Amino acid sequence: MPPRVDFDAYHRETLPALLAGERAPLVAKGAAGLPPLALRLPDGRAFTYAPGPHGLAVSPGDAAAKTVVELDEALWQGLHDAIETPTGILLFEKGKVVAGEAGDFFRWESALRVVYEGLPPYDPAAPLVGRDGREIDPTRSFQPDDDPAAMADFLRTTGYILVRQVIPPNEIAELLEAAESLRDTARQNDPMSWWGEHEDGRTLLTRVLNGGTHPRIRALLRDPRLLRIVALSDQALEATDTDVIHVLFKQSGMRPDGKTDNPWHRDCGLGLHATMCPLMNGSLFLRPANRETGELRFMPGSWRTAGLSGIADDRELGVGIEAGPGDFSLHYGDGLHAGPPPTAPEGPFRSSIVFEYGPVGRAAGVGQEQNDLQLYAVDTSVLR
Repeated sequence: MPPRVDFDAYHRETLPALLAGERAPLVAKGAAGLPPLALRLPDGRAFTYAPGPHGLAVSPGDAAAKTVVELDEALWQGLHDAIETPTGILLFEKGKVVAGEAGDFFRWESALRVVYEGLPPYDPAAPLVGRDGREIDPTRSFQPDDDPAAMADFLRTTGYILVRQVIPPNEIAELLEAAESLRDTARQNDPMSWWGEHEDGRTLLTRVLNGGTHPRIRALLRDPRLLRIVALSDQALEATDTDVIHVLFKQSGMRPDGKTDNPWHRDCGLGLHATMCPLMNGSLFLRPANRETGELRFMPGSWRTAGLSGIADDRELGVGIEAGPGDFSLHYGDGLHAGPPPTAPEGPFRSSIVFEYGPVGRAAGVGQEQNDLQLYAVDTSVLR
């Protein structure tokens, strides 16, 4: 557990010292344009963060704040220690906005990572430079037998990778059959499946979370063809052996709820970054993934930064990958990525199996599973 940080001492002594040093220009860039934010404890103690051209001014009280968020000291400690996030705090009703707009607190999310963690804000225009000093093409894909050093460098630099034809068509046909059997047995009001509302009023299944209950799908956790790609990471990671394996069934024409189609997000964006990450998610595509059928988009290089806020539905940002059946993508959960809706009115749409890879020895249920199950029956449309 991280050491306890005193709320008052941190804001009166520690944070001003940090903001007077090399963190100041990072904070000035990361918090530019944000309204003054106050974090207030239930007993009334509060501090206001006011962005300025040269950094951040921190002052006691909340009278000068446009947005005031009330949370207890343990919750603030979690925010400081990368366990809690503004999104998770409000979505799961752990704290409350007592003045101003909830959306302003959401917009502070990446800036608070700059303030507390010293991470640089994400710059989409920054060049992607590999270890050899050359700029990397973020749209590149690989074959399984390509040079592992080049593949690892691409993954390290961008935070994601797409490898073609990892699983052959005959096995994909078997896995698609397994996925459809899970779709057939899914029922509404079960937290192991997520459903969404179509524009015509129908309720449609968008994913099941219990893919690990099917032996053919669970066996992929130990598949050397996938683990070879996971081994490209600089982190020592292994598959989380669990029943909670997502199988996605994209649909078009769904009402936006933040779960059917994913806006820009981090997988630890609801909290638990300090215990979940390093985390990687692997997607094995059973049907084509592209703009028409439902693509994946990534912000290249964002996984090593504080990210961006307020960009939920901008599908022109970043890089969209086009994948076919049997292709496998891998990405760091802390990097910004999105799963926008298909543009085609009729399918078939993307289907994919999503695996979690975490630190060696981490028990199932410690990381993303907790956020997955908390999201059941929670209206996430406020995130938009």
